[in-house]
Amino acid sequence: MATAGMRRADLFGLRTWIGLALGLLVLVFAARGTDLRQVWSVLGTIQPVFLLLAVAVTVVTPLAKAVRWRWLFYPQQVETGIVELSGVLVISQAVNFLIPGRWGELVRTYLGGEETGVSKSYVLGTIAAEKLLELVMLAILVAVLVPLVALPERMTLRTTPVIVVAVSVGLAIFVFLAGRKVWLALMQRSLSRLSPAVAARWEGRLSSLMDGLSVLSAGKPAPAIWGWTVACWLIAALTNWFLLLAFGLPPSFLMAVFLLVVLQGGVALPSTPGKIGVFQYLCVAAMSVFGVPSAVSFSYGVVLYAIVVGTMGVMAALALWRRSLSMRRLREAAAGLPEALDRQAPT
Repeated sequence: MATAGMRRADLFGLRTWIGLALGLLVLVFAARGTDLRQVWSVLGTIQPVFLLLAVAVTVVTPLAKAVRWRWLFYPQQVETGIVELSGVLVISQAVNFLIPGRWGELVRTYLGGEETGVSKSYVLGTIAAEKLLELVMLAILVAVLVPLVALPERMTLRTTPVIVVAVSVGLAIFVFLAGRKVWLALMQRSLSRLSPAVAARWEGRLSSLMDGLSVLSAGKPAPAIWGWTVACWLIAALTNWFLLLAFGLPPSFLMAVFLLVVLQGGVALPSTPGKIGVFQYLCVAAMSVFGVPSAVSFSYGVVLYAIVVGTMGVMAALALWRRSLSMRRLREAAAGLPEALDRQAPT
């Protein structure tokens, strides 16, 4: 098993280099029709005070997410500090940026279990709950923003299915949380048709997942969890808002939130390592809706990318150094985690 895990880990390097080459092609595509001399000119007008404020807000973001993550462990008693949990978060984000396949969640499951002493299956459930929270917020914001933003006709035609999906997601989540006991009974009935070993393995996985999701509707932690979720999105939008000021653009919070939604939805899809090219293209597309020239929006995308990735990279490097870990060791641990979860009973 370990050898197979290491082989999978070794394949990441090749996939990463191929992905980076594709990312550079996307970056060239994003910059098409943009005068690079104007880009340099725009970059020279950035106001450093607002730029530093954008960086400061970016540093706060993983700390706010760590507070929310700690609440998601309820009713487990987690003594791990916010700084330590935020370190796990930025490490997993760095892995997701560098390695295709969303392996950051597996790294986070492994490190989260090691840091908190909680079952890794349970940790995986908390991560699933967090992703569900992000999906709900994204769906809500899409439904709210579409009537407020004057989208081009071709984009308006594409948003109707998005609104339908947003409403459907909200209803599906409500039904799921309201009928947890029913879904558990159906799950056990379905698994009873499998062999005892396979049924026990999947029952452990799904039970831990549902335990993690059930906290979203629990009486005590739910208000804090949903409140911190809203706070995390507002803090992230502030980064975009301060950067608008740094570029001398109108300080439109609507544009800052719209850009955040487009970026969150776009980079969540599988793409190039580091989201190179994709990130800048999304910035150009989103800001064009507000009439921002391509040279400005492309420059904005480059600087925002540098802030987000640079801050995350520095914080992740510090977190790895504190834990005496290497990226290769994390890849190997993540590659072998599915087998470890099968051997581990849920808490």
